[in-house]
Amino acid sequence: MLAIIYSCIGPLYIKIAEEKCEDMDEVRSKWKYACLIEFFDDNKENLLDSIDPRS
Repeated sequence: MLAIIYSCIGPLYIKIAEEKCEDMDEVRSKWKYACLIEFFDDNKENLLDSIDPRS
Protein backbone atom coordinates (compact mmCIF):
# COMPACT_ATOMS: atom_id res chain seq x y z
CA MET A 1 0.00 0.00 0.00
CA LEU A 2 1.15 3.56 -0.67
CA ALA A 3 0.33 6.56 1.55
CA ILE A 4 0.44 10.12 0.24
CA ILE A 5 0.51 12.78 2.95
CA TYR A 6 -0.65 16.37 2.46
CA SER A 7 -0.29 19.54 4.50
CA CYS A 8 -2.51 22.55 3.90
CA ILE A 9 -2.11 26.29 3.73
CA GLY A 10 -5.58 27.78 3.66
CA PRO A 11 -7.49 26.02 0.88
CA LEU A 12 -4.33 24.60 -0.78
CA TYR A 13 -3.17 21.03 -0.21
CA ILE A 14 0.57 20.45 -0.60
CA LYS A 15 2.03 16.95 -0.94
CA ILE A 16 4.74 16.59 1.72
CA ALA A 17 5.47 12.86 1.72
CA GLU A 18 4.87 9.57 -0.04
CA GLU A 19 5.70 6.26 1.63
CA LYS A 20 5.02 2.56 1.35
CA CYS A 21 3.14 1.16 4.31
CA GLU A 22 1.29 -1.86 5.62
CA ASP A 23 -0.68 -0.36 8.52
CA MET A 24 -3.00 2.64 8.12
CA ASP A 25 -3.12 3.32 11.86
CA GLU A 26 0.69 3.53 12.07
CA VAL A 27 0.79 6.11 9.25
CA ARG A 28 -2.09 8.02 10.82
CA SER A 29 -0.30 8.28 14.19
CA LYS A 30 3.04 9.21 12.56
CA TRP A 31 1.46 12.01 10.50
CA LYS A 32 -1.17 13.16 13.00
CA TYR A 33 -0.73 16.85 12.06
CA ALA A 34 -1.22 16.35 8.32
CA CYS A 35 -4.38 17.68 6.66
CA LEU A 36 -5.03 14.65 4.46
CA ILE A 37 -3.69 11.13 3.99
CA GLU A 38 -4.64 9.09 0.94
CA PHE A 39 -3.99 5.36 0.75
CA PHE A 40 -3.53 3.76 -2.67
CA ASP A 41 -2.76 0.24 -3.83
CA ASP A 42 0.86 -0.52 -4.76
CA ASN A 43 0.30 0.50 -8.39
CA LYS A 44 -1.10 3.90 -7.31
CA GLU A 45 -4.18 3.22 -9.44
CA ASN A 46 -6.94 2.64 -6.87
CA LEU A 47 -7.71 4.90 -3.92
CA LEU A 48 -8.32 2.64 -0.91
CA ASP A 49 -9.03 5.26 1.74
CA SER A 50 -8.75 8.97 2.41
CA ILE A 51 -8.62 10.34 5.97
CA ASP A 52 -8.14 13.54 7.95
CA PRO A 53 -5.88 12.39 10.83
CA ARG A 54 -6.76 15.44 12.92
CA SER A 55 -10.34 14.25 13.43
